Amino acid sequence: MNKTYKLLPLFLGLISLQVYSAGCATSEGNCDEPSKYILTMTKLELCTSVPNTGPYDVTCNGAVTVGTGSLEFDVTSVAAGQAIATFASTKGLPIGTTFTHIKPTMLRKIQLQGSVLVSGNGFTTFRCYTDSSATLNGGNKYNRIIAGKTSAPATLMTYYLNTDSGEQTRNGVTYTSQNAANLMKLCRNQDCTSTYNWDNYNKDLPTSTDSRFGLSIEDITNSDDDFSMIFALKEPYTVSEVAPKIDLAFGTKMSLNAETDNGTSCAISPYYVKTEITITD
Repeated sequence: MNKTYKLLPLFLGLISLQVYSAGCATSEGNCDEPSKYILTMTKLELCTSVPNTGPYDVTCNGAVTVGTGSLEFDVTSVAAGQAIATFASTKGLPIGTTFTHIKPTMLRKIQLQGSVLVSGNGFTTFRCYTDSSATLNGGNKYNRIIAGKTSAPATLMTYYLNTDSGEQTRNGVTYTSQNAANLMKLCRNQDCTSTYNWDNYNKDLPTSTDSRFGLSIEDITNSDDDFSMIFALKEPYTVSEVAPKIDLAFGTKMSLNAETDNGTSCAISPYYVKTEITITD
């Protein structure tokens, strides 16, 4: 089972926005647009190149940090751009340096609100809503997919980006997580006393479909509280004497995922946000 959230949109300086569709569909679940998708950024770096040796390689060569701290923002809000512009600055970048990629680091905590129409495997179609009252029954928050509910309204819930398990394949090459023996549990009810187990559950980026979902994502462990990703800039940018602006296009239309293993209960989690980043003078 390969799945996960989706990444945030990144804003710096002046911003121009366009909307793209993100999307997912599996035999167990589907996606829809959330009303809230709240992330916390802790660091943002520009890269002169990346090795890109596999889906877990987040090495950023020639890294220049343009923002550090703790910024919480809702990627579905038009105010997110102004918030991130105060977090990061492109002033003082080394003149003549060419940047090709960008590396955001974020907390694993993701707040979500919305609902998804769930179907598949011959189950009756029903709607799954985020549930602020759902708990993990004392379980490891990085090894649980929190339960949704089957009745409105959707309420703001907190999800923690999962630790990978098992293997994933990219371009015919199989990559094994350092947490291969990790067991992921899907909560079937509000207090997570009933679960469904997955021994192969990982953040398989849909890079082959569209690189705007991200090139790589860090292979984090249960002891990590944050994670990093690598995105390619739409075009390489060479720094001039003028502080550049970063134009961003992103899509959250299909970035909330829900799934069921029995057709009567559901679990809910984030999916990737499609992000396109352009740096210009």
